[in-house]
Formats: sequence, C-alpha cells, structure tokens
Amino acid sequence: MVKNPATLLVWHLLIISVGLVFLISGLIMLIVPGPGTLFIILGVFVLSTEYSWAKRAMGPIRSIIETASRWWQDPTLRRIRRQTLAIFGLVVAAMVGWYTYEFGVSFEGFRELEEFLTR
Repeated sequence: MVKNPATLLVWHLLIISVGLVFLISGLIMLIVPGPGTLFIILGVFVLSTEYSWAKRAMGPIRSIIETASRWWQDPTLRRIRRQTLAIFGLVVAAMVGWYTYEFGVSFEGFRELEEFLTR
C-alpha cells in the first residue's frame, strides 16, 4: 500500500472518529443503560493504535485483564465451575424428568400458565 499524506490523513481521521465515537458512547452509557465501561475501553483501545497517551492508559486495563484471566484459569476454580455446572445439569435433568413423569410428553403443564397469561 502506498503511504501518501492523503491516505495517512484519512486513516488518522478514521481512527480518531471511531475511537471518539466509542469513548463518547461509553460515557453516555454510564448514565443511561448500556455497557458503558466496555465501550470506553474499546474507545481507548482504538485510540491506542495511534496515540501514546492511550497506550499508557491501556496499561492498567491490560493488567486487570491479565489478572482476571489468571483467576479464570486457576485449576481449583476450574474444578469448582465444573462441579457447579454438573449440579446445575442434574437439577435441570431432574426438573425435566419430574415434568415428563407428571404430564407426559406434552405441554399440558403449560396450559394453566397460558390461560393465566391470556386472561
């Protein structure tokens, strides 16, 4: 790709625009419902491709992400997550078994709920 001043200017303006849109959207979403923190991080990440101040701002964010990643990959916690998922699966299987035993393979059990909701 030929790097002439016009394409570099367009590229810098595109990076600034996208980064600021994410950043401003994130700030707005801190007030209204939405993933504001995520959009702020995305905005700083986009701006960090061009600006050193944004790279320095990404330093603490990277360390937090690395800490969370190490925590998530901890073998003890991985075993606890597996056990929790297995217990949840057994509870769901027991509920499905009870429903099938009580009502058979039909949706009769939901008929009362349907009548209640359509009143």
